[in-house]
Amino acid sequence: MVEFRAYRDMIDVTSMNRPDTTWKVVDAAGHEHRWYVDGKPADHYDPSASHELPTLVWVATGTGCYPDGGEYEVGHYECRECGDEIEHLRRTVDSFSQKIPGETHYEIDGEPVTHEEFEERLKVEMFES
Repeated sequence: MVEFRAYRDMIDVTSMNRPDTTWKVVDAAGHEHRWYVDGKPADHYDPSASHELPTLVWVATGTGCYPDGGEYEVGHYECRECGDEIEHLRRTVDSFSQKIPGETHYEIDGEPVTHEEFEERLKVEMFES
């Protein structure tokens, strides 16, 4: 008897750095800043939505280097209206683990095969049985 096995890797997408929708700050000029979704203040985190800071602008001040040599931008946020620097942009981590399906693997009798080979041999096996 031939053993067919298909399985998927599960990828951990738990966020270690997502918008904290409870965060809001008022700058020295009295302008309120917070996370927005679809042009409205965000009242909860939705991983499928784009969270934005429309009242702030990112000001790049340089670059940094990761240990592997890759570069990243260094900078800060400023109020779009008055230029006040906003230092404590609050983000948070997910309170529970989140996973999404990743690559699918196929095996016949414990040996890795392509998706196409798996499908073809499975059809042959089903019709012979």
